[in-house]
Amino acid sequence: MENRSVPFSRKVRIESAGASLQGRWPWRRGSVAHAVAAGRRCLAASRLRPADVGVLVNAGVYRDRHIVEPANAAYIQHRLGVNVEFQGRPTLSFDLLNGGCGMLNAAQVVAALLQTGEVEAGLVVAGEANGDRSPDPASRVPPSGAALMLDLAPRAGTGFEAFSFQTHEEDADLYTAVVSLSVPRGRLRIRRQAGLEEAWLAHAAGAVDEALAGAGAARSQVDLVVSSQVSPGFLARLPAAIRIPAAKVVDFTAHLPDTGSTSVFLAWDRLGDGRPPAPGSRVLFLAFGSGLTVAAAVYRA
Repeated sequence: MENRSVPFSRKVRIESAGASLQGRWPWRRGSVAHAVAAGRRCLAASRLRPADVGVLVNAGVYRDRHIVEPANAAYIQHRLGVNVEFQGRPTLSFDLLNGGCGMLNAAQVVAALLQTGEVEAGLVVAGEANGDRSPDPASRVPPSGAALMLDLAPRAGTGFEAFSFQTHEEDADLYTAVVSLSVPRGRLRIRRQAGLEEAWLAHAAGAVDEALAGAGAARSQVDLVVSSQVSPGFLARLPAAIRIPAAKVVDFTAHLPDTGSTSVFLAWDRLGDGRPPAPGSRVLFLAFGSGLTVAAAVYRA
């Protein structure tokens, strides 16, 4: 088991967010298209310009035509028009893959880069879609995209306070995804074994403990929990697993399916559309992915 907690003295905030869901499109869209659509909405909501983005990280896992190289981040950067011509403001773009925990992991990396002062702003994106012409029925991925603009918080007390990532290799076989080459052009095969949700719940408290310790906060100081929208049953059991009241846990599973890496920030975007957290409130982000990995981040709105 690998444990890691990263506290930040100069806090990095979510400056804007964007989302893309298949239901908004009259035709089928792939993972890059959804990441780009979410990125455009994020940029439209931002005070920053595309030229201000010094780093772009793509955390999407399931790829159009199963392309691995070149990095999908390069395609997304080009379609967003983010410093595609060298005019003194280059943008570093790369893929970072950590399953359902990828966007939080990318936010951690971008926050660290922002703290160095090398970049003014960073864009984290993810797009998910199973583009197989004849998908494996057990491997359908609801097409979606999510994006975050991150910059240094203009006021003290706002932003990410700590991150924690815990990987439990003993449970890695509970959630696997491979591209089978037995089918022309490949076929995505996702397997979730019985006991997967129970394992995530069993490991959730450890990641929460570590993130709260890194932030110097107690459970009673958490105002809101924004989690991967795994399933209604999962979110119903999550409060007891992490020892935080159910009234504080955001549940959009009636409207949002589990979309993998985009899930946490699709919920965050929907929250912003309805009842955004009050300034100064403390948010606990929770993400669940393969590996088996649980990620937690403490954020001050």
